[in-house]
Order: sequence, then C-alpha cells, then structure tokens
Amino acid sequence: FQAEDGIRDLVRSRGLGDVYKRQELRLVGTIGPLSIPMAYLAENNSLEEVANKTTFEVWANPSQLQAILSGGQADFVSMPTNSAAIFYNRGMNLQLLDSSIWNILYIVTADTSINSISDLKDKSLLVPFQGAAPDAVLKHICQSSGLNMEKDIELVYVTDAIQASQMLLSGQYDYALLSEPSATSAIAKGSSSGLELKRALNMKTEWEKVSDGSSSTPIAGTVVLGEIAEKQEIVEVFLSEYEKAVSWMMNNPVEAGELGERALSEQGFKAEVLTASLQNIDWNFTEAADAKGDLEEYFRALSETSSDFIGGKIPDEGFYYGK
Repeated sequence: FQAEDGIRDLVRSRGLGDVYKRQELRLVGTIGPLSIPMAYLAENNSLEEVANKTTFEVWANPSQLQAILSGGQADFVSMPTNSAAIFYNRGMNLQLLDSSIWNILYIVTADTSINSISDLKDKSLLVPFQGAAPDAVLKHICQSSGLNMEKDIELVYVTDAIQASQMLLSGQYDYALLSEPSATSAIAKGSSSGLELKRALNMKTEWEKVSDGSSSTPIAGTVVLGEIAEKQEIVEVFLSEYEKAVSWMMNNPVEAGELGERALSEQGFKAEVLTASLQNIDWNFTEAADAKGDLEEYFRALSETSSDFIGGKIPDEGFYYGK
C-alpha cells in the first residue's frame, strides 16, 4: 500500500511507520451539524489512505447510541463530550479525540426583556432531553447565577427539540432552550407567522459569566472505539481529515448545508436552515489532549450539579487520546 505524499509525510513525521488499509471504517454522527464533517469524510472518501470503504450513519437517540457503542458497531462517533465521559466511566472502550463544538445552545423567545439568565426567574422554560448535556449546562448556569431550581424557575421537560419548538411557536410557552439548527428553524418559522423570536441568551456567554471567564463549554466532539484506538496511523489520518472537513464546512456553508440535508434526510433538516445555523455554532476543532483543561473544568462544573451528568467521576487520563 502506497500513501499519497501528504499522508505519507504526516505518517513519517509522527513516526507511525507503514500504514495498512482497513476494509471498512464506520462513522456515526449525531442528529445535527456535528454530522456534517463526518458525512463529508464518507461522501468524499477522505479516509481512502487507511480504508477501502467509509460508511456513515446517524444515531437518533441515547438508547441507539448506547447500542452502537456496546455492540462495537462503529469506529468513530460524534457525540456530546459528557456522554463520552459517561460511557467511558461505565467501562466502554473509547477515547475522546477532540472537542469541535463549543457552543450550540440558546434561549429562544420573543420576550425582549430577557438579557441574562436571572431574567428567567418566575418563568417556565421548555427543555428537551432531560438529563442530557443542554439540561446540565442550563442547570449549572442557573444555580451559579443564584436561581433556586425548586422555586425560581420551572423547567418543562419535553421529548425533543421538535416538540419544544412546536410548543414555543404555538404560544403554549414563551421560552425554550434550543440547540442549533433547531433554534434557527424555530426563528424562521416564527417570522413567517408573525412571531418575532430571537436568540435572547447565548449559553456559552452565560457560562463564562458565572465562571468569570475561567472556563468554557467544550460541548461535543468525536471518539474512537475499540481496537481502532490502537491503530495510531488510522487515528492520526482521521484527525487530520476531520479537521480539514470542519474547515471546509465553515468556508463553504451553502455546500455544507446541502451535504447536511443529504446526510440528515430522514430527520427532515433542510439545507438553508443548516447553512444559516452554522454561523450560530462555535466551531473550534481542538484535539482532546489540548482541550483537557477546559474539559475537566466543564466536567467538574457539571458534576457539581449532578455527578450523573458525567457518569459519577471526572474521567482519568485514559479518556483523552494522545495523553
């Protein structure tokens, strides 16, 4: 097997020796923008130097994700970083490769008086996916801002972002915690019906307020599973190509939206919504070893709200690829 010059130089510079192709590498993405770089790798056969074939699929819910991980049905998976910590702490053979999304969460409302998280006192807030990362981030910010979660704010948990958006648009509730691209979609639908919704609060900004800027929110990234983690040449090529895919996505938002629509067709995402949402996502590809400090602070903060959010403890060194 002969690698192309760029990959060969990468391999040699990192002392990886010869690279041998896998028959297949299986990529699995989340429902949402984090799947676009993964879909790009598969659609463009970007991993051809280390695999004859690259496949891509989407996990739709936490139960499906757990089945994929426990069943060894993937090689590289995108997911929230706290979910990766939970599965690692349960003994699953995985390592975090990177944090790529550092904010994707907003409070969406038509109420122009909402300027800080404390302005939600005595309000009812729609929250999708109880116990997931958005819920954890929200609770940490609220508690750190002095809100009493039992008295000051009502969290109304709903099945998913679709339900939250529908209830917001129908006027049943005035406030919703939405991730992208659901926030962009809800705002667009509201505008077409005369409801002027806006992203009132950026949750990364609110997090940094309560931490005095000492920590941020490395929300999501990718993990490597099983014995592939021991194949350094494969992982290094994946990381290099994945970083390129993120850069392509940000430099080509229209094409990225079209790719996202193809990749997420079963979930009904439209290209124009995905394209518009990209500018409201804080993308910053950072390898796990380099993001370790931020990740540990993030996990520590979440665990102060509930240790269940990270699987009971801060992950040890083995969690971080390259450490």
